[in-house]
Amino acid sequence: MNDGQRWFASDNNASTHPRIMEALARANTGHAVGYGGDPDTSRAEQAVAALFGKGSQVRFVLNGTGSNVYAIGCFAGQGDAIICADCAHIVVDETGAPTAVTGAQLVPLKTTDGKLDPVNLAHVLKDFRDDMHKPRPAVVSISQPTELGTVYSLAELDALIRIAHDLGSVVHIDGARLANAAAALGVGPAEAAGDADVIGFGGTKNGLMFGEAVVFMPRIIDALPDTARLRKTRLQLASKMRYIAAQFEEYVRDGLWLENALAANRAGARLYEGVRRLGIPVAYPVDTNGIFARIPAPVAETLRTKRFFYDWEGGLVRWMTSWDSTEADIETFLADLSATLAEYRKSHPEQAPGPEELRQRVALANGRKLMKSNWAEMERFASDQSKGLPMPPFVNLQPGQPGQPGQPAQQVLIKLPDPKAAGLGSKSFASCTAERKSRRKYSQEPLSLDELSFLLWASQGVRGARADRFILRTVPSGGSRHPLDTHIYVRRVTGLEPGLYRFMPVEHAVVLSAPASAALDAAFDSALFEQLWNCAALFVWTAVPYRTEWRYTTSAAKIILLDAGHACQALYGACEALGLGTCAIGAYDQAPLDKALGVDGQDEFAVYAAPVGRG
Repeated sequence: MNDGQRWFASDNNASTHPRIMEALARANTGHAVGYGGDPDTSRAEQAVAALFGKGSQVRFVLNGTGSNVYAIGCFAGQGDAIICADCAHIVVDETGAPTAVTGAQLVPLKTTDGKLDPVNLAHVLKDFRDDMHKPRPAVVSISQPTELGTVYSLAELDALIRIAHDLGSVVHIDGARLANAAAALGVGPAEAAGDADVIGFGGTKNGLMFGEAVVFMPRIIDALPDTARLRKTRLQLASKMRYIAAQFEEYVRDGLWLENALAANRAGARLYEGVRRLGIPVAYPVDTNGIFARIPAPVAETLRTKRFFYDWEGGLVRWMTSWDSTEADIETFLADLSATLAEYRKSHPEQAPGPEELRQRVALANGRKLMKSNWAEMERFASDQSKGLPMPPFVNLQPGQPGQPGQPAQQVLIKLPDPKAAGLGSKSFASCTAERKSRRKYSQEPLSLDELSFLLWASQGVRGARADRFILRTVPSGGSRHPLDTHIYVRRVTGLEPGLYRFMPVEHAVVLSAPASAALDAAFDSALFEQLWNCAALFVWTAVPYRTEWRYTTSAAKIILLDAGHACQALYGACEALGLGTCAIGAYDQAPLDKALGVDGQDEFAVYAAPVGRG
């Protein structure tokens, strides 16, 4: 099919960039020595090598499968294993070529988003390395980006490569779309490939007519076999090499590779935004230029008559943008998609949820994902703690002025009474548990300063501290990171002026953030959807995520929310012990509440609230 249209089937279907066509025309004069002995090839090899570092060895090949088979075959043969993701191109799209040609066994590892899991990778490499009945794990092949369009962060890539190297495996990067990954990460192709040993640098999917480059990195040069002869053995030595070379010389000149990749990625982002607006669920993050969507089969069939695209595994369709995708292409496609969906929904109302319902499903799925353990996923990332970066402070003294405990940032500490000296809270745990309930109606009677001190100590108090490592509190926290700060909006507390305060747990003191006013009172009530009621004091817990992210990276969000639950439950128990009432509030208007608290809403923001008063 070639009707002059641009589709969203594959960037492999796209036209050749005009500058590449011109470069081919320039190379198409006179005679040149074959098999890479021409000056064009020499210049192009040097130009590509310059992107990857001094001492890199560049070999041009004909196509992507050839690139992978040749690169891997330099390090793996009979009796060896090639470890890769279950969706890797070498497994699902190369007709068994890697095994047929090299004799090595492909060992695909299960993934959820196309990315290898470092814990699983380490386990498999150790198992295969130490068992003579299994093939030697010679090569770990990593697709960057993955076949699902997701991109490994530099930290994720570093973790995988370190594991592979530590366990004696060579690392291969299938970089058919490496330019797209580099563009997404904002780095060069060498950085996007990490410390891999052999890298495929693709061109065919990014504006070239044909041809790929295989780059052997300096760190592996001394261990290389005869890569020149092996290229011929793998059927990848082009006799008229100057035509591949001319393309690559132009490709890396003035960053054309990056210009094309950025254009494809930007088009992908525009297409994704349009798909999202239509309420169509997307299976994977759109990091580069691929969108994997779920639409009814009849919609896909009708739409495909207008713009060709491919079905994908798991009932998905794949739409891919290219360097030459235009805004008009995208808008026309989205209009066709919208109209086809609308027509389908008219005839299938019971099977066709509308955009709002689809958005709700996506939101519910994201919420469920947040609640689940992602401990294995966390292992992909190098935490700032593991990098040796300093531990964040235990307490934010005021927005924008973090400091260590005991070092107030020019704020007046108002010491609170010893929470245990007044003899409060003698009610039994059994009674507090049996009588606990949410209480929303309060009298005008104020709290005492002793009672406020007790409530703060019970819900976020300090039992001991090592300023260089952790603090022990009256409530549990994942890794003793304690990411919560407590803000108290005091309305009626004997011995304390009304106003907004921040609790300083190490000193067991408070500092004034803002004096009370009618405007502040109204701001809190509005942000809480009129749930300030007649409370004597409002407790608001803010999250300072980096305290937990510093150690637990992507698992931090769940841990922080669990910590908030611990703090609020402790407040409930303390209120029951004192004959007070409270009610947990998770329904609030985020931005106005953050503004009332004076926090930035990014590095610190409200996560939970509870008004307290005397019944």
